[in-house]
Amino acid sequence: MDRLLLAGALLALVACSAPAASQPPAAPAATAPPSAATAPFQPTAAAPSPVPAPETVRVAHVPSTLFAPLYVAVDKGYLQELGIVADLEIVTAGQDAVALTGQGQLDATVGGFSAATFNAIQRGIEVKVVSSMGAQPQQGYPSAIMVRKDLLDGGQVRTIADLKGRRTALAGGAGSTGSYWIATKLREAGLGLGDIVIENMTFGDMVVAMKQGSIEVAFPPAPFTTEMVREGVADYFGGPIRPGASAVGTLYGAQFMRERDAVAKRFLTGLVRGARDLQGERYYEPENLAIFAKYTRQPVESIRSQDRYDYHPDLRPDVETLLDMQRVFMEAGILTYSPPLPAERVADDQYSRAAVAALGPYRP
Repeated sequence: MDRLLLAGALLALVACSAPAASQPPAAPAATAPPSAATAPFQPTAAAPSPVPAPETVRVAHVPSTLFAPLYVAVDKGYLQELGIVADLEIVTAGQDAVALTGQGQLDATVGGFSAATFNAIQRGIEVKVVSSMGAQPQQGYPSAIMVRKDLLDGGQVRTIADLKGRRTALAGGAGSTGSYWIATKLREAGLGLGDIVIENMTFGDMVVAMKQGSIEVAFPPAPFTTEMVREGVADYFGGPIRPGASAVGTLYGAQFMRERDAVAKRFLTGLVRGARDLQGERYYEPENLAIFAKYTRQPVESIRSQDRYDYHPDLRPDVETLLDMQRVFMEAGILTYSPPLPAERVADDQYSRAAVAALGPYRP
């Protein structure tokens, strides 16, 4: 079956999927472990449908391998086969684009979630989390707690409890994605975000601050983690961060969901197909590495040497992590509204379900 027939089959299925009305997300499930293989692309519809005229989807993104499924879907032509042209706009943080997405100036945002995401939804900005993206891996440290080397060598920091009162650099400060990940480790020692001194700092500045001794702890991603280790100024600390959990993903605006429901479903179907190309060691295939380098502007060799994130093969929203994040930020006084937002106000899994209906269940 040629590519047009494959795309037509996909469209026939997606067109028959559920309407855009918000539905409560399915019960959260653990992220599937990475696999060395991905299921073949096997649409189940028999009769082809014509590929529609190309439609543009305006997408804000933060360049990072966290969002590799988006880049694979664009560069391998998966979205094009579905009649979609992705107009990518770079932002420095996902929260920067939430309001624009809710107002319909953007169709989607691919980025990290934060206290600002919940505040926006609570204030009536109509956006929904429709997918996850990069998840904390079962092993390795693509993002990690880094502690200054002299504190580790001198024994001042031995356990998580020893982070109390430490000057801690987090991109976006309190309420950021990084602050949530730090909080999940702090609670192992009965501590919270109020027990550390948070400094809002860019990842690049964290490296400099570690060298100068002006911070003691940081939570950066690679390649900043590996740079700190290479420079001998900091080292990994605290072990893995909630393996399988994802605090990043795709946000859709209400206008996109209401007025272009079929396009919204096709777009996420393309992303899911991209995610299935990245399961297990397939992540490191030369074609994929070249795509990551193109969109993140990092050298291929640097990406190859970094630990990778995991990606759920259906990119289903990680509702459990979203609700835990809200709970952490409420306990820290960063979110002050009450009661907590229910799951259905925050997430909608109908788009990942439509993708599975089109592509078929993932088979390792």
